[in-house]
Amino acid sequence: MSSPLFSFAVLSDLHFMAYKEPERPVDWVPFLREEISHLNAMQPSFIVVNGDLTNGKERDYRLAMTAFAQCSMPVYYTMGNHEYYGCYEEENFTSEKAHHRFLDWTSMPWIYFEKRIGGISMLFLSTEHYAPDSNEAAWLSKRQLDWLEERLSTANGCTSLVFLHHPVNGTVAASENTCRESTPILEIFERYPNVILFSGHTHCRMDREDQIVRRKDAVFVGGGCLYEDFPQSRWVDVYPDHIILRIYCHLEHKWLDTFKTSLPIRR
Repeated sequence: MSSPLFSFAVLSDLHFMAYKEPERPVDWVPFLREEISHLNAMQPSFIVVNGDLTNGKERDYRLAMTAFAQCSMPVYYTMGNHEYYGCYEEENFTSEKAHHRFLDWTSMPWIYFEKRIGGISMLFLSTEHYAPDSNEAAWLSKRQLDWLEERLSTANGCTSLVFLHHPVNGTVAASENTCRESTPILEIFERYPNVILFSGHTHCRMDREDQIVRRKDAVFVGGGCLYEDFPQSRWVDVYPDHIILRIYCHLEHKWLDTFKTSLPIRR
């Protein structure tokens, strides 16, 4: 097989956290640092951190950005529900404050944005508010949904890769009541097919059959967690007419080749 046009890694649910007094990392942070260093040595073209990078505090972002500063390639971030957890410690905390903190530390252009890489549209979405009374499900405004539809409409039937921390309801493993706007998202995907959506949030291990789900002309790819019992990341090799999805086990530093999947793409 020829070399891919480009390759990238998808992570989620790192949950960089520091205790407040004295300020020190929680137990799993050293492992995260080591595995980010290991991924950097594998030399993907870029890395996607698909939500729950931190627990929302300034000190958590300090830890996270120090860890990713060692990376020699771009890193793209989305917001998950934990990016809003400043509300549990800070008075008068707002969603807007969470947005600005995320943007200040990650230098992303906005909480949702597009990158075109190798001729492929990559759309990064974020939950816009924290909803603890609804299973911490994603909340996307009409403005963001309209933006998503507008960007997909310009793809002219070519495959778009979409990243959202929360799974669309009823797709990948443990995706019950995980996204409030699941119905309009699915309706958009029906109008503009050839979408592959990557999610996280559930902490389910990636090496299970229900973590890649096809629905009509859309594919839903579930994510895992980088520090719990099954620390895994997704690796994506992009070729001219297909992509290869692989799973990397960070506990044993090996590929789980049984779960290698090929998906066609249109460019």
